[in-house]
Amino acid sequence: MTPTQNRVIDFMVAAVMAVVFLPLFLVIAGLSVLFGKRPVFYSEKRVGLNGREFTLYKFRTLRPDIFQGAMRHDWTDRLYKHGVSRRCTGSFFRILRKYSLDELPQIWNILKGDMSTVGPRPMPAGELEFRFGSDAPRITSVRPGLTGLWQVSGRNDLDPEQRRSLDLYYVENRNLWLDCRIMLKTLPQVILGRGAY
Repeated sequence: MTPTQNRVIDFMVAAVMAVVFLPLFLVIAGLSVLFGKRPVFYSEKRVGLNGREFTLYKFRTLRPDIFQGAMRHDWTDRLYKHGVSRRCTGSFFRILRKYSLDELPQIWNILKGDMSTVGPRPMPAGELEFRFGSDAPRITSVRPGLTGLWQVSGRNDLDPEQRRSLDLYYVENRNLWLDCRIMLKTLPQVILGRGAY
Protein backbone atom coordinates (compact mmCIF):
# COMPACT_ATOMS: atom_id res chain seq x y z
CA MET A 1 0.00 0.00 0.00
CA THR A 2 1.42 3.36 -1.04
CA PRO A 3 1.65 6.35 1.36
CA THR A 4 -1.07 8.09 -0.65
CA GLN A 5 -3.41 5.12 -0.36
CA ASN A 6 -2.68 4.86 3.35
CA ARG A 7 -3.43 8.57 3.80
CA VAL A 8 -6.75 8.25 1.94
CA ILE A 9 -7.80 5.33 4.15
CA ASP A 10 -6.77 7.24 7.29
CA PHE A 11 -8.80 10.26 6.25
CA MET A 12 -11.89 8.20 5.45
CA VAL A 13 -11.72 6.26 8.72
CA ALA A 14 -11.16 9.44 10.74
CA ALA A 15 -14.04 11.19 8.98
CA VAL A 16 -16.41 8.35 9.88
CA MET A 17 -15.12 8.35 13.46
CA ALA A 18 -15.63 12.11 13.70
CA VAL A 19 -19.28 11.77 12.73
CA VAL A 20 -19.95 8.72 14.92
CA PHE A 21 -18.25 10.10 18.02
CA LEU A 22 -19.33 13.74 17.71
CA PRO A 23 -22.21 13.38 20.24
CA LEU A 24 -19.91 11.65 22.74
CA PHE A 25 -17.25 14.28 22.09
CA LEU A 26 -19.70 17.07 22.96
CA VAL A 27 -20.92 15.28 26.09
CA ILE A 28 -17.37 14.76 27.36
CA ALA A 29 -16.47 18.39 26.67
CA GLY A 30 -19.57 19.59 28.52
CA LEU A 31 -18.99 17.33 31.52
CA SER A 32 -15.32 18.33 31.63
CA VAL A 33 -16.36 21.94 32.02
CA LEU A 34 -19.01 21.01 34.59
CA PHE A 35 -16.79 18.80 36.75
CA GLY A 36 -13.34 20.13 36.09
CA LYS A 37 -13.51 23.90 35.80
CA ARG A 38 -10.33 23.67 33.75
CA PRO A 39 -9.27 23.96 30.11
CA VAL A 40 -11.10 21.13 28.36
CA PHE A 41 -8.24 20.23 26.06
CA TYR A 42 -4.61 19.39 26.65
CA SER A 43 -2.08 19.93 23.89
CA GLU A 44 1.57 18.99 23.64
CA LYS A 45 4.25 18.88 20.96
CA ARG A 46 4.94 15.38 19.68
CA VAL A 47 7.29 14.06 17.00
CA GLY A 48 5.62 12.92 13.80
CA LEU A 49 6.53 11.71 10.34
CA ASN A 50 10.18 12.32 9.39
CA GLY A 51 10.85 13.98 12.74
CA ARG A 52 8.48 16.91 12.20
CA GLU A 53 6.80 18.14 15.39
CA PHE A 54 3.07 18.61 15.59
CA THR A 55 0.57 19.55 18.28
CA LEU A 56 -1.31 16.56 19.71
CA TYR A 57 -4.70 17.11 21.33
CA LYS A 58 -6.39 15.23 24.15
CA PHE A 59 -9.12 15.85 26.68
CA ARG A 60 -7.42 17.12 29.82
CA THR A 61 -7.58 14.56 32.64
CA LEU A 62 -4.46 15.15 34.75
CA ARG A 63 -3.89 17.71 37.45
CA PRO A 64 -2.52 20.95 35.98
CA ASP A 65 0.67 20.65 38.07
CA ILE A 66 1.52 17.06 37.15
CA PHE A 67 3.94 17.97 34.36
CA GLN A 68 5.64 20.85 36.13
CA GLY A 69 9.28 20.80 37.09
CA ALA A 70 11.55 17.79 36.72
CA MET A 71 8.67 15.32 36.53
CA ARG A 72 7.74 16.67 33.10
CA HIS A 73 10.97 15.27 31.68
CA ASP A 74 10.99 11.99 33.59
CA TRP A 75 10.62 9.23 30.98
CA THR A 76 11.37 6.34 33.39
CA ASP A 77 7.67 5.42 33.83
CA ARG A 78 7.67 6.93 37.31
CA LEU A 79 4.37 8.67 36.57
CA TYR A 80 2.57 5.37 36.07
CA LYS A 81 3.88 4.09 39.40
CA HIS A 82 2.20 6.98 41.18
CA GLY A 83 -1.22 5.63 40.19
CA VAL A 84 -4.16 7.25 38.48
CA SER A 85 -5.76 8.53 41.67
CA ARG A 86 -2.78 10.84 42.31
CA ARG A 87 -2.74 12.19 38.78
CA CYS A 88 -6.44 12.65 37.98
CA THR A 89 -9.02 14.77 39.73
CA GLY A 90 -12.29 12.89 40.16
CA SER A 91 -13.73 9.60 38.94
CA PHE A 92 -15.02 11.15 35.70
CA PHE A 93 -11.49 11.87 34.51
CA ARG A 94 -10.26 8.44 35.62
CA ILE A 95 -12.98 6.90 33.45
CA LEU A 96 -11.87 8.97 30.48
CA ARG A 97 -8.32 7.65 30.83
CA LYS A 98 -9.28 4.05 31.59
CA TYR A 99 -11.38 3.75 28.43
CA SER A 100 -9.11 5.97 26.31
CA LEU A 101 -11.90 8.49 25.74
CA ASP A 102 -9.43 11.27 26.46
CA GLU A 103 -7.79 10.47 23.12
CA LEU A 104 -10.83 11.22 20.94
CA PRO A 105 -9.53 14.70 19.97
CA GLN A 106 -6.68 12.94 18.14
CA ILE A 107 -9.20 12.23 15.38
CA TRP A 108 -8.49 15.85 14.40
CA ASN A 109 -4.78 15.02 14.23
CA ILE A 110 -5.56 12.19 11.81
CA LEU A 111 -7.74 14.42 9.63
CA LYS A 112 -4.91 16.98 9.51
CA GLY A 113 -2.40 14.34 8.48
CA ASP A 114 -0.31 14.55 11.65
CA MET A 115 -1.21 11.01 12.68
CA SER A 116 -2.47 7.73 11.28
CA THR A 117 -5.16 5.45 12.66
CA VAL A 118 -2.49 2.81 13.38
CA GLY A 119 1.17 3.44 14.13
CA PRO A 120 3.78 3.87 16.86
CA ARG A 121 2.76 5.89 19.89
CA PRO A 122 3.33 9.64 19.36
CA MET A 123 6.01 10.83 21.78
CA PRO A 124 7.63 14.10 22.82
CA ALA A 125 11.14 14.56 21.42
CA GLY A 126 12.80 13.85 24.76
CA GLU A 127 10.94 10.61 25.32
CA LEU A 128 11.54 9.45 21.75
CA GLU A 129 15.26 9.92 22.18
CA PHE A 130 15.26 8.27 25.61
CA ARG A 131 13.32 5.19 24.53
CA PHE A 132 14.66 4.62 21.02
CA GLY A 133 18.03 6.37 20.74
CA SER A 134 19.59 5.58 17.36
CA ASP A 135 16.38 3.77 16.33
CA ALA A 136 14.32 6.98 16.56
CA PRO A 137 14.53 7.63 12.77
CA ARG A 138 12.97 4.20 12.16
CA ILE A 139 10.03 5.11 14.39
CA THR A 140 9.51 8.47 12.69
CA SER A 141 9.64 6.91 9.22
CA VAL A 142 5.88 6.39 9.61
CA ARG A 143 3.12 8.53 11.08
CA PRO A 144 2.36 7.89 14.77
CA GLY A 145 -0.99 6.24 15.39
CA LEU A 146 -4.13 6.63 17.44
CA THR A 147 -3.75 2.94 18.21
CA GLY A 148 -0.87 0.55 17.69
CA LEU A 149 0.55 -2.90 18.24
CA TRP A 150 1.64 -2.41 21.85
CA GLN A 151 -1.67 -0.73 22.74
CA VAL A 152 -3.51 -3.96 21.84
CA SER A 153 -0.86 -6.21 23.38
CA GLY A 154 -1.11 -5.15 27.01
CA ARG A 155 -0.76 -1.37 26.95
CA ASN A 156 0.87 -0.03 30.11
CA ASP A 157 1.03 -3.49 31.68
CA LEU A 158 3.97 -4.08 29.33
CA ASP A 159 7.43 -2.98 30.39
CA PRO A 160 9.21 -0.24 28.39
CA GLU A 161 11.39 -2.72 26.46
CA GLN A 162 8.35 -4.71 25.35
CA ARG A 163 6.63 -1.56 24.14
CA ARG A 164 9.78 -0.49 22.33
CA SER A 165 10.10 -3.86 20.60
CA LEU A 166 6.47 -3.87 19.50
CA ASP A 167 6.70 -0.39 18.00
CA LEU A 168 9.84 -1.35 16.08
CA TYR A 169 8.24 -4.60 14.93
CA TYR A 170 5.25 -2.68 13.60
CA VAL A 171 7.42 -0.25 11.65
CA GLU A 172 9.36 -3.09 10.02
CA ASN A 173 6.34 -5.28 9.25
CA ARG A 174 3.39 -2.94 8.74
CA ASN A 175 0.86 -3.75 6.07
CA LEU A 176 -2.87 -3.39 5.54
CA TRP A 177 -3.64 -6.78 7.08
CA LEU A 178 -1.67 -5.98 10.24
CA ASP A 179 -3.40 -2.60 10.50
CA CYS A 180 -6.82 -4.26 10.18
CA ARG A 181 -5.94 -6.79 12.89
CA ILE A 182 -4.82 -4.01 15.24
CA MET A 183 -7.98 -1.99 14.57
CA LEU A 184 -10.18 -5.02 15.26
CA LYS A 185 -8.36 -5.67 18.54
CA THR A 186 -8.53 -2.03 19.64
CA LEU A 187 -12.25 -1.88 20.47
CA PRO A 188 -12.21 -4.87 22.89
CA GLN A 189 -9.11 -3.43 24.58
CA VAL A 190 -10.80 -0.05 24.99
CA ILE A 191 -14.05 -1.58 26.31
CA LEU A 192 -12.20 -3.74 28.85
CA GLY A 193 -9.89 -0.90 29.85
CA ARG A 194 -6.98 -3.27 30.46
CA GLY A 195 -3.58 -1.76 31.02
CA ALA A 196 -4.88 1.82 30.91
CA TYR A 197 -3.62 4.15 33.68
